[in-house]
Amino acid sequence: MKHLKILFVTSFLLMSNLNAQNVSITYNVTTNANDEILSLSSEYNLYIKGTKSAYYSNNDDSKPYQDQSFIVNTNKIGEFKEVNSADNHTAYLIQDLFYKDYKENTLIYNELIGTKKVIIKENINLIDWTIHSDSKKKFLEYECIKATGTFRGREYEAYFTPELTLRGGPWKFDGLPGIILAVNSIDGYYNIEPIKIAKNSSDNSDISNVYNNEKLISWDTYKSDFKKWMIKQLKKLKSKSQDGEAGSVEITDRIEDLGIGKLSF
Repeated sequence: MKHLKILFVTSFLLMSNLNAQNVSITYNVTTNANDEILSLSSEYNLYIKGTKSAYYSNNDDSKPYQDQSFIVNTNKIGEFKEVNSADNHTAYLIQDLFYKDYKENTLIYNELIGTKKVIIKENINLIDWTIHSDSKKKFLEYECIKATGTFRGREYEAYFTPELTLRGGPWKFDGLPGIILAVNSIDGYYNIEPIKIAKNSSDNSDISNVYNNEKLISWDTYKSDFKKWMIKQLKKLKSKSQDGEAGSVEITDRIEDLGIGKLSF
């Protein structure tokens, strides 16, 4: 009975500590990191308070494109921006916002299918990590432990520290016994590094779920709907082609593999 009481007190203190934590981290996020021309970097904020977190782009998502010499123009269209390049490529951008509720084990975030915004709901712990306790590295003043894992077509190495909070991380990276401060994809495409950390700040604002009244879809539904959209683009391409001409559509510049591949006619 004494052991049960000690266990209960320990658990209570652990949950109290979890609910009291308040950590804010600014990251530099780079995609196409190994391509000098296509590489894009921007700042993201991760705010963790208690059992909730929000990870969001810290600036106008189109700003990283302004330094690219081949950009023709950037237009605001409703909730997203259209970026047109000199090589006839068009990108549609929205502000990323990833909301996590650890009590409910839910991750909710926005995505685009063409020019349509959709809201996706997944579980938080998406990656099966292997922890390498003998491999450590410092980021800012915090000593971090290395972990590796594979996620939707890419292998990653992440560095986490138990010194700041019991759990959490940028983007969809989570599920380690400490907060994730840095992530690199082994192929050099994706890179996340911390540039500023503030803990126990005076910001007492709660983290609310901005997607409360939105229609939520699953990751599998998103992939299916995305494929349908690609098939529509393929049909449009075919209708504009001459008899005997071949064509294809393929999504190559994505962090996650949708499992669709190239569609051809």
